[in-house]
Amino acid sequence: MKWMIVVFKFFASLKLAVVLLVALGIVFGAGTFIESSYGTDVAQVLVYRTPWLSFLLILLALNLLASALDRLPWKKKHVGFLTTHLGIILLLFGAFISQLFAIEGQLQIQEGKTETRMTLSDPLIQVVSVDSDQSWTFLIDRNVFPWTGKKELVSDKPSPLKVSLFTDYPKAKLIENIKKSETGSPALHVTLKGSMATSEQWLFLENPGRNSINLGPATIRFATEPLEISKEEKNELGKIKFQFENGTSDEIKLDSKSIGKKFPLEGTPYQVEVKRILKDSVVNGNQLAERSQASQVSGEMNPAVELLLEGEGLSEHHTIFPKFPEFPTLHGLKPSEAHVRITYEVSGFSNTTSKNELRFIYRSKGFPKYQIKHGNDLKEGEVELGKEIETGWMDFKFLVDSYLEHAAVTETYEPLSNSSQNTEALPIIQVEFEKGGEKKSVWLPQGEINHLSMGGSDYHVMYGLKTKPLGFQIELRDFMIETDPGTDRPASFKSEVVLKDPSRGIVRNQVIQMNEPLKHRGFKVYQSAYHVAQGEPDISIFTVARDPGNFLKYTGAIIMVGGILMLFYVKPLSTLKTSDPKLRNR
Repeated sequence: MKWMIVVFKFFASLKLAVVLLVALGIVFGAGTFIESSYGTDVAQVLVYRTPWLSFLLILLALNLLASALDRLPWKKKHVGFLTTHLGIILLLFGAFISQLFAIEGQLQIQEGKTETRMTLSDPLIQVVSVDSDQSWTFLIDRNVFPWTGKKELVSDKPSPLKVSLFTDYPKAKLIENIKKSETGSPALHVTLKGSMATSEQWLFLENPGRNSINLGPATIRFATEPLEISKEEKNELGKIKFQFENGTSDEIKLDSKSIGKKFPLEGTPYQVEVKRILKDSVVNGNQLAERSQASQVSGEMNPAVELLLEGEGLSEHHTIFPKFPEFPTLHGLKPSEAHVRITYEVSGFSNTTSKNELRFIYRSKGFPKYQIKHGNDLKEGEVELGKEIETGWMDFKFLVDSYLEHAAVTETYEPLSNSSQNTEALPIIQVEFEKGGEKKSVWLPQGEINHLSMGGSDYHVMYGLKTKPLGFQIELRDFMIETDPGTDRPASFKSEVVLKDPSRGIVRNQVIQMNEPLKHRGFKVYQSAYHVAQGEPDISIFTVARDPGNFLKYTGAIIMVGGILMLFYVKPLSTLKTSDPKLRNR
């Protein structure tokens, strides 16, 4: 019995309270530092969701409870003290419940699609048998820093494969080692550099995914066939087309002698005089002018033709751009009074990616040749290692510093820090699969499906993240972005969704935006990000969270504040009452 009193007094002691408060202060200070340096995920794994932090919180709750019980029998002057302790205990209990049962994940929905599962941050390996469609899941402990070693992974059910984890990089960069070999594809290393951008890449002749670089308005390619300028491309001045509302149409083919000539339009009372033909127009001092070669941007040519349309008392000046066929340019942006639609077509102009190209032509003996296509101009020469050559695209030059007749490629991965903003960073693990004495070691980038053949069987293997059903459905009906006036900068974004819960007969429309989440079944769905790409459906990204400890935490905080207020008002009153002899005798 005596030992129970000793234990109780230990838990009720002020010394234990001071030690726990100091320890928790250090822990939360370290957590704040880790979060600011490495991010919230790292702080969650290392501090906020650890068993030892839960142990400290339980000790503090026991200390507060024992301290309150040690004051028995309670008196009126203890009301503030007891209320404050009750609030803190409820707050700590709520935090403990949150640690055990709180869920937070991500939900990505494509416009027009419906999702029912959220993605958690817990990593796993999914193995699917191609022959039987059986699947096995191997859970992985979450590592927030680069890890190497050996750890056998446990499957959710008996598996024909033994799986061991050797390397886990939360962020890594692919490193290619390219060396000369006896067999393999011809390869060259090219660098394209200019004042606006620099790009370098290995090009492999026999690899369709690695034999070219698409830089938007220009392409760099390694091929066996040389470039040729077609007859259509050589007819670079194009033609003007006229389409009248009554169905009459005509066209004028342009050449260098067209300027100043007058062309009657067949079946109409009108004629056209070609005033100017601009191969690459630009506005200069409110005037349209020919852009100088030094200021031309690769692939951004902007041809234009200026003409005078006359007839039946009408005289209209028009400037027509093939790049903007629907752009009316008559005075004040008014349409033609002749009720005609005028378009300017330049052969091959719309294919901007093929207008500018740097091509390396493979030769069985010696270094490749190069060809540079700029618009409809083509020049070529011999590749010399280390020599910079002008492309004619603004100030861009290219340089080939290595050429291998046969190249072998080996891939390794270099770990990056958690705070790295490298766009090439990806989570990746190295895993060993074993079956019947046969072993294979493979790198698995997160989100990619790999094929594995072992012991006469085929498997699909994927390193991914655990998912969890929501218990209801969310359909993204429309994603909307509002921009700052006069700019393309997003000012706000929101999603119009439909909540569907068949088990409860609920179908509800709602708009989710910042500080206005969707709430259902204890979950809160917040608008957090988005992905928008031209030609692809919009994707809205939501954060989904459920915290069953919130009610206790909020309740505890309110009670604690009430207790603190009582400490200032109830205790002085009771102390005054007992210290006054007249009051004491009542």
